[in-house]
Order: sequence, then C-alpha cells, then structure tokens
Amino acid sequence: MKKLYAILALALLLMPGIALALDGPVPLTGAPAGCSWTGDPCMRYGFGQADGLPFNQPGWDYADAFPGQTLLYTLAPMNMTLATYTGGGCAALDTFCFQATSLQGWTLLADPPMGELMELPAGGYIWWQDISITVPCSAAIGDKDTLVARVAYANIAGVCAPECGDCWDANKRISNNQRYYNADTLVVTVIAAPPALGVLQDTLTLVDRGQTMAYVPFTICNQDDCAPPTLYGYNIKNGVDLTSGRIPRINQSGTVTVDGGACKDVYGIIDAGLALACDYDTLTIIVWTPVPVVYDTCVQVIHIIEPIPVPLFTVPVVTILVLALILAAAVFMRRRAVSRA
Repeated sequence: MKKLYAILALALLLMPGIALALDGPVPLTGAPAGCSWTGDPCMRYGFGQADGLPFNQPGWDYADAFPGQTLLYTLAPMNMTLATYTGGGCAALDTFCFQATSLQGWTLLADPPMGELMELPAGGYIWWQDISITVPCSAAIGDKDTLVARVAYANIAGVCAPECGDCWDANKRISNNQRYYNADTLVVTVIAAPPALGVLQDTLTLVDRGQTMAYVPFTICNQDDCAPPTLYGYNIKNGVDLTSGRIPRINQSGTVTVDGGACKDVYGIIDAGLALACDYDTLTIIVWTPVPVVYDTCVQVIHIIEPIPVPLFTVPVVTILVLALILAAAVFMRRRAVSRA
C-alpha cells in the first residue's frame, strides 16, 4: 500500500509537467539571461490564407504572387494574458516588438517598423502590424519563399530580442482548445504575371455643350512592374449614333510607350459645338500590345450638358477689387500730398 501511495504521489508531481508539455515547449527554468518575462507574446491575427480563419491558428499559410507583385497583410501582436486562455503566469505589462524574415531575402516592409518597441498592458491588448513582401523581378515561376513573422520580447537592454523565447507557447483557448502562437509562417509561390496591358476609364464623362475640342481621357497601364517599357497601339471611335449626327464621328489612332508598373493617358477628342444638352454618345478604345498581340477594350458614355455659368463678380473677387481700389486711392493721395509739399 505504501508503494501505491508513493506511485500516486509521484504521478501527481509529474502531472503539471505533462500538462505543460501538451501545450507546447514551455521552459520551466525562467527567462534566459538578459531577458525578462512579465507578459506573454502571442500573435492574435496571422496570415490566415490556408485555413481561412481570422486568427493565428496552427499550420502554415500560403499565397501566390507574380514577379514584381507586393502582398500586404495586417497582423496583430498581442499580450496574451486573458483568463479565457491558458498561460504560464506571465500576466503583467511588458514591452514587445515585431520581427519578420524572408528565407530568400525578398524585400520586406513593416509599419510600424520591425524592431520598434511596443508596450502592452496585461489583459489581451494588441497592436495592428502591417507587413508586406515583394517578389523580385528575377524570381522564376515556381520559386518559393518562406516569410516568418514573430512577436517577441524586448530584452533588459531595450532591444528587440526574439532569442528571449516565450514564457508560454502555444496559448490555448480553454473553451475549444484552439491554440495561438507567437509566430506565423507564410509560403509564397511565384506564378506567371497577368497580361501587362490594362485600360482604365470613367464610366461616364460630362461634356459642356458648345465645346469644339473636349478631351475625354482613357488611361493605358503597363500592369507588370517587371516589364520593360512597352509600345502600345490604340484606336478610339465613336459608338452608336445616339445624337442624330450632331456630334461628328471620330476615328483616332496612335501609339504610346508605358514603363513597367506605370500608366499614361490618351484622349478621344469630341466636337460638341453643335450638340444639344442631353445628347449622348459613346467612345470605344481598343488597345493592343506588340507580338504576342494582346487586346483590351473599354467603352465610355459621353453626356452633353449645359455649361455651368461662372459668376464674374463673386464675393472674393469683389473683395479683392475693393481692396485694390482702396490701395490705389491711398497711393494716389499720398503722391498728391508729396507734390503739394
């Protein structure tokens, strides 16, 4: 019987250690030298692409991007000291920081900047952290990069120190056993870039009646940041004759060179000199690339309106005129006074 009691006592002593091990690697020896564990760093919101969940759940997340593309995410580092989560007793105000690394060395940008110290009270406080990764133009289709984002302690010297570890990782929601970690991982796979050509335009453009040269813009974009300057051809025509011939037909062609990732405007020139208010027309633009030829087209509605009269003598204009007259009169009177002397 004494042996049985001894075994039970030993089991009770080991049970806390077993429970801790089930929640993840939890050092029991305290903070490393130069580190202080008073709060509990955790990532409340992660990348969330693989599992579709808004929180930082277990498992890697995945995304596709083409060369030159930038992916932007908003994460939420947290001081995980809520009663609804398991924790290791680190339940006080503490100073944290954010760090991210790219395995392939791709460009990362963070706002707030990486390593900036953030003081969070106990009780589940977070801050919003933007992190972006840009695929280099040299990346080939099928290449991969691994982005690791981590919330960490600041060490005693006030420097961001991921090497300080974590007093309790992973934290676990007691109600459903879901776990939250101090880091999240995103795997980015390089895919083929979409066609570089894109055309932007307003759905509707208003043109004052009586204008004989109304410039209606279309924006031609080279959507591939990694593409060289590209020469695009374009043609702009009127659409259906909705105006009984009051707006002359146009058929304009031209070329424009657009740098990679940039846009330039071209214009269809409308003669509304004989048009009536409420006349409508449509402009259609067709844009194409050199070989291999890719086309894009857009349609824009033109609505003729009465010109809005511009009042000549507005309050600001009258005020300026009065002040100018007073000043001129003062100068004139001063000159007369001087001449009489």
